[in-house]
Amino acid sequence: MQNKYTSSILVRKVSRVSVRDFRALYVDAGWWEAGYDEKTSFINKAVKGSFCFVGAFDKGRMVGMGRALSDGCSDAYIQDVVVHSSFRGQGIGKKIILLLTEYLKKNGVDWIALVAEPNTENFHSKNGFARMKGHTPMIWKGKTNPQNKKKKNE
Repeated sequence: MQNKYTSSILVRKVSRVSVRDFRALYVDAGWWEAGYDEKTSFINKAVKGSFCFVGAFDKGRMVGMGRALSDGCSDAYIQDVVVHSSFRGQGIGKKIILLLTEYLKKNGVDWIALVAEPNTENFHSKNGFARMKGHTPMIWKGKTNPQNKKKKNE
């Protein structure tokens, strides 16, 4: 069954995005934080700083996105893959992942990973990803281990 949205959605690599559309996707995903409104300049900086940024557009409005962070020759992480809740289930996320991975492979990147949000593992496994056995995703919390600090007298 073809959905009315799928045929009108254009998925493409972009170098700039609408701040309003980006914000709407982050809000819909629950990623927008209160302080972000004070300085939205990070949005297009994140787009430009990505090795590849893909947007999905419905009549000019960005309704989905994803990006790849990479050294451009061997390793990459896919991040911020989101489709607005009113457009989910139409294959848009799959198209975003496909365009990102094809672009990465075309550029010689052969190690592609991501950190999946809870309840998205099935989606990602259908798109070629598998659990990394023996690895644990971690996030820096800004605290340094006191055992790693040098003593003043050393």
